[in-house]
Amino acid sequence: GARIIKSSAAVALCMMVYYIRTHLPVGNGIPFYSALAALWCLQPSSDTAKHNAGQRSIGTFIGALYGLIFILLLRIIGITEAMRVYLLASLMIIPVIYLTVVLDKKNASFFSCVVFLSIALTHSFDDDPYLFVFNRVLDTLIGIGIGLMVNNFHLPVKHDSETLYISGIDSVLIPEDHSAAFNKVELNQMIESGVKFTLSTIRTPAEVMSLMKGVDLKYPIIVMDGAAMYDVNSKEYLEAEFIKADVCEEAESIITKCGMNCFVNVMYDSTLLIFYSELINPAEKDLFDTHRHSPYRNYVRHIYRRHDASERVLYLTVLDESLKISTLEKQLKNSLGKSARITVSESEYDGYKYLKVFSPIATKQHMLSKLMEHTGCEKVVTIGSIKGRYDVYIGDGGGNATIKKLKKLYHSDIYH
Repeated sequence: GARIIKSSAAVALCMMVYYIRTHLPVGNGIPFYSALAALWCLQPSSDTAKHNAGQRSIGTFIGALYGLIFILLLRIIGITEAMRVYLLASLMIIPVIYLTVVLDKKNASFFSCVVFLSIALTHSFDDDPYLFVFNRVLDTLIGIGIGLMVNNFHLPVKHDSETLYISGIDSVLIPEDHSAAFNKVELNQMIESGVKFTLSTIRTPAEVMSLMKGVDLKYPIIVMDGAAMYDVNSKEYLEAEFIKADVCEEAESIITKCGMNCFVNVMYDSTLLIFYSELINPAEKDLFDTHRHSPYRNYVRHIYRRHDASERVLYLTVLDESLKISTLEKQLKNSLGKSARITVSESEYDGYKYLKVFSPIATKQHMLSKLMEHTGCEKVVTIGSIKGRYDVYIGDGGGNATIKKLKKLYHSDIYH
């Protein structure tokens, strides 16, 4: 709704500027071109608006330059026949587009051609075509300026810019039945306006990057159920809690004796590698086939594992039948005790569950304290779907309703 109103306001401002220009000795121009440029710059985010403004500006300058060259060429050669002018203009499209390619501004090709053709086909025979070229550029720049100004205009609203809001993903932003997606545009607008927003999830950075594609996350995220803190911008792990080597070795031994396979998530420097041995059941085979081509996952055969002091294991993952997982869970807890944290969760495969082995201090609460230290935020509001565990409970399935709740919290400033 706001964008519709802003579009109308931007066009109205372009018309007002045109009216003022009619009383100045610099030429009237054509408000149509200003309005088009303004509308092109009205985008959901300021970054997109600036990008579009850059495209339009570059395209206009290139098109105007070639339009001016075209007019001079006609004057020198003395061509006055309309059809010959049109054919020559068609040939000039080649260098116009080629220049955008040379300058690595291919996205501006369309605008360059539009501006060039508007000059070459409609004003080549004007008494003063040079004035039109000048006004054509000025029209676009006026429209871009108005578009950016209107796009970035926001009414002063009281909001909370100090609290760090931490949201889950599953059943919070993404409903269990995937029936409704959350509004990424509205979330990005809040982030752009100053809300401190991030995520805490059991998922890996690879999954988060895929699910949150298009969201401009500015703060580190808590991933892998509290095992690590990941910076999505620098693409590096800022914090991680590893399983002790002897505990990891014992856990892997128990898993093997139970006739099961495990995926070993190992960090070398800042790269996460997932080691795997012979895949046994159809669920883990499908999991591997589905994700092995992801640019965010690095699967490596178990035979290439180092098993040395440089190896730091974040967690182990077992995907197997529910009954086998229950038996394995009991054995691991009996053998490892408090030296490891064991979790069991449902999987996307019927009759199968995930079992994961973490360091005992690899928890969301522990990593949250590290995140607060890293960001310098003293106040945190958590948003989740488990009643009693989060400051804000999402019990309506999540999705866009979560964004609306976040917006209400953010603008109402109720936690201050």
